[in-house]
Amino acid sequence: MYLYLKFDGQLEDVARYVASNTLQGWDIELREGLNLGGGEYYKFERLGAEVILVCNDADHAEVFIEERKEFPFYFHWRDGGDEILEEIRAKLIAAGVVCELHEDT
Repeated sequence: MYLYLKFDGQLEDVARYVASNTLQGWDIELREGLNLGGGEYYKFERLGAEVILVCNDADHAEVFIEERKEFPFYFHWRDGGDEILEEIRAKLIAAGVVCELHEDT
């Protein structure tokens, strides 16, 4: 499952916002590559759960999902499960951020 979001700003702005308003207490780390050549991304980690935040645009072709190009960013989980994305979504919607969960990519 993937959580797509609309957010004005850069990847760093989204990561800071999410870290302070949605995923408080999670470790956050700026990373490079995604093992796919996708450029910079943010990894959020807590208690064995890992969530990745990436840019969804043609400049990051390896992780770009054209079918959802109206959403400039998305999250997916590496370890933890869909419930983490559902929790993030609920908090972002409560804060007025436009976001959508989709199982497809």
